[in-house]
Amino acid sequence: MSSFRPLVLLLALAAGPLAAQELAPVESGAPLAAEAETSRDPELYQAEVELISQGAGERKSAAARALGQVVTKLTGDPLAAGNPVVRRALPNAESFVVDSRASDSSSDQEGNTAVGGVPVYKTTMSFAFEPGSVDALVAGAGLKVWGSPRPRPILWLAIDDGRGARLVNSQQLNVVSPLAKRGLERGLRFGMPAGSAVEQAAVQTIWAQNPEPMRALTSRYGNDTQLLGKLYRAGNGWTADWVLSRNEQELSRWSFTDPSPQRAIASGADGAADAIARQDAVAIDVGEPGPLGIEIVGLRDGADYARAMGYLQSLAVVRELRVLEARPDRLQVHLELAVGPEGFARFVAAGDTLELDPLASGDAPRYQLKP
Repeated sequence: MSSFRPLVLLLALAAGPLAAQELAPVESGAPLAAEAETSRDPELYQAEVELISQGAGERKSAAARALGQVVTKLTGDPLAAGNPVVRRALPNAESFVVDSRASDSSSDQEGNTAVGGVPVYKTTMSFAFEPGSVDALVAGAGLKVWGSPRPRPILWLAIDDGRGARLVNSQQLNVVSPLAKRGLERGLRFGMPAGSAVEQAAVQTIWAQNPEPMRALTSRYGNDTQLLGKLYRAGNGWTADWVLSRNEQELSRWSFTDPSPQRAIASGADGAADAIARQDAVAIDVGEPGPLGIEIVGLRDGADYARAMGYLQSLAVVRELRVLEARPDRLQVHLELAVGPEGFARFVAAGDTLELDPLASGDAPRYQLKP
């Protein structure tokens, strides 16, 4: 590879036609995906995972992996799926699903859409989760929430394949499709510069990883957040150096080396999501973990008892459950919770099994089964 143009072609072919179609409508300075119209971004509650097999067990596992991705997007924490409360919820991930669908696609051995040779066919599952239930899970887990709207960094990426640094602009979106895809997985979108003569002349500033002089160019797109990156050969692989800044504040610097230029480029999305989430995510007050006694009334038969007990046992925030008293029409239960009463109430309100009894009085919460 002796010029920037062949490198662009290599990256574009590896990204494949599907990525190009997804990014084709993007305009200069526009996000790599459409912005949500409301503060609760529906895309944050969606995920796509690859199926290893076609069995029911694998689909259940796929739902769990997808829910883990969604929790990561909502919190900005790449370790969020390992939270004890979240781990307890993953086996029941299908109960959070409001829509799912499977699709088949072909790819090469590295997972990119095949453009030649013998394709590898794979099935992916797309899941959409109920926002209220997922929000309650995140709150119940005591995790911070990275809310919406989120910043949309302008991506200033320079690539040197041996003949000097060149700016990647909005006419070369296939080059940055690995970063765009990974950004969507982390709940972060990016904008691309148009590539004007003034922007092309700033390539050495980008290469020097100096964010301050780039602020004026970034502000032309109505933005105050920018990601400067440079990609270059390093031994048998590629290295990407990054610096993320917002206004006058530098948020993070990091480097990533990999044999694959696609993975090196994608590393910008992870570092940016990590840094912005550290700044913007906020904690939700779910109270202190501890015991809680509740009463469930209006039970009519054994099926109602089983439904109520099964639901409580499935809640990720319930560490321990003990029946104190069972009468023909009600249950008194002692719970050991991973959250306080406020967090438990929020979790239950997001579900479809219990609701507060409007006629209840006294200190102990009293619930009834929903129809």
